Amino acid sequence: MTKVTLENVSKYYGNIIAVDNASFTVERGEFFTILGPSGCGKTTTLRIIAGFEIPDTGRVYFDDEDVTFLKPYKRNTAMVFQNYALWPHMTVFENIAYGLKIRKKELGLSDEDIKKRVEWALELVKLKGFENRYPLQLSGGQQQRVALARALVTHPRILLLDEPLSNLDAKLRIEMREELRRLQKSLGITTIYVTHDQIEAMSLSDRIAVMNKGKIMQIGTPRELYFNPNNLFVADFLGRSSIYRGEVLRQSGLEVEVKLEDADVIIKGVTPQSNLPRKVAVVIRPEIVKIGSSSDEKDTTVKGVLEFAMFIGEKIEGRLKIGGLKLLVYLPNTLNVQVGDEITVTIPWKNTIILPLGVE
Repeated sequence: MTKVTLENVSKYYGNIIAVDNASFTVERGEFFTILGPSGCGKTTTLRIIAGFEIPDTGRVYFDDEDVTFLKPYKRNTAMVFQNYALWPHMTVFENIAYGLKIRKKELGLSDEDIKKRVEWALELVKLKGFENRYPLQLSGGQQQRVALARALVTHPRILLLDEPLSNLDAKLRIEMREELRRLQKSLGITTIYVTHDQIEAMSLSDRIAVMNKGKIMQIGTPRELYFNPNNLFVADFLGRSSIYRGEVLRQSGLEVEVKLEDADVIIKGVTPQSNLPRKVAVVIRPEIVKIGSSSDEKDTTVKGVLEFAMFIGEKIEGRLKIGGLKLLVYLPNTLNVQVGDEITVTIPWKNTIILPLGVE
């Protein structure tokens, strides 16, 4: 297992800053995800770790070894791409064995060693019996498993994954998330995963680095980032929320009282910052909103008119109109409600997040 460290890494393409002074450490055996929107620099960061790109500033370390200028083939990493990059004219066995065969002398492997390693990899990804098939004879999920097996068969120090599930259908993506997690934990291999999909990131990762416009916005466990975002971008990007502008009336420690701009509503919440500016954003997750009133006087109870409702199986997704505000709510799937109904809801203060405006 290998630790990966980036120290003040930046990468420029002309006047465009792809990666802006990124620093983080991936611990040995950790599943670490770089999450962010398209164009935020996450794939460039992964390519810098792989050695396909050289940073303009900063250093990359594997354990205590400086690999910043080391050639990719000397880093002993393995990368799985979005399109799998399988050879269509080769069988599954040949595709998996390819990397071993071109490094046969370097690794000191015999043909029997290669055969045993490929059989081990096939067993690992549950594709035993598919050795003689060609990629076009496989489903998308099976092709992805072949790409994984090809990466793992070389026994890399670090596994790098660049949006490997994005070409799969929704049900298969869920299955492959479980499979990836199983494989990573059983092997204990340091894994760095890139995605724009927040559900993928939260379900797979030990820790996540949220990235935007080349900058690392926040690093933490999925739970830390979801419940305790330290800026508005992270709060908005992870999960669904209703976000309102407001003005701070009072702050006591991390507890804040805010007057919302577009409604006659005063709401209490919590903040990660000890000294907020006067203008702030109020972030309310739909799942925290409760039907009915609360016995806690710090909670905010409001009435709204249901202007939209959509039954989606496990819940009803609704939108309440409260003065000039629209509040996203998740209602129980057994609740009999109609558009136009007036509903009383409570917004718990302990789960309401108050953050400065303008952090991107």
